[in-house]
Amino acid sequence: MQNSVPITWPFGKYSEYVETRLHKWHIQRLGKNKGKKILFIHGTGSSCHTWSNTVDYLLDEFEVLLVDLPGHGFSRTPAPGQSSLQSVVKGLMELIEKIRFLPDVIVGHSAGAAIAVLISEKIKAKHGAICINAAFGEFPGLAGLMFPIFAKIIALVPFSSDVLAGLSRNNMRTEKLIANTGSKITQDKLNYYKALFSKPDHVKGTLKLMAEWDLSNFLKNLEKVDSSITFLVGNQDKTVPLSISKKWSQILKTAKYQEFQEAGHLLHEEKPDEVSQCISYHLKSIEK
Repeated sequence: MQNSVPITWPFGKYSEYVETRLHKWHIQRLGKNKGKKILFIHGTGSSCHTWSNTVDYLLDEFEVLLVDLPGHGFSRTPAPGQSSLQSVVKGLMELIEKIRFLPDVIVGHSAGAAIAVLISEKIKAKHGAICINAAFGEFPGLAGLMFPIFAKIIALVPFSSDVLAGLSRNNMRTEKLIANTGSKITQDKLNYYKALFSKPDHVKGTLKLMAEWDLSNFLKNLEKVDSSITFLVGNQDKTVPLSISKKWSQILKTAKYQEFQEAGHLLHEEKPDEVSQCISYHLKSIEK
């Protein structure tokens, strides 16, 4: 999966690979060269394909950078310890510096929202971060204890990603996985996830990120964030409780909150036109 981008992959003709000190990234850079710049960061288990329809509405006015997280999609599986939040942020900082892409706003989905906030803080992004169904919480109770342990064990066991990828080739499993997010997506979008989860490297990369992900320091310091944060939330999200974004939107002085009806965790895939309008309006209405 990471060696070549299928001709049918969204925006495949724009795909390129960029290597930084500890990561090899698959990126897609497209849109209006002299427009404001938007960096999109997907969530766990996804890839830059997730933004394709949202981006379609923005290309005439803005320049866009789509990135596959380490081990996801077509980005190389990194060495142990390099899928942590801190390492991913550091790697992305190296990437945007190397390709000279300084974002005006960073859009992050789910786990990618934490990355978006940290990068917006580091570069003092003019328009801050837009966080879609932001995963700014920990799993409660026993799940919070067992899930990271399970992910670490699976990630370390030889050939486990091959076995899990084999199980995921069962179309019903992938369809159930997406349905459990509360989202209803079209068949063509579902097919991209089926392709991703049938590949051992993508499964391994997803498990590595889960195993190494730790939000404790991020959440402890989130109240100190100066960047403006806009929370976009699907009211039927079954992956991240709405209460998380609501809570942080009330705590953070510079935050805004917008809720979308009849949309789940993959809000931007279900309502790409509305999400793109929010991004466009945000870039045009906020000047610092």
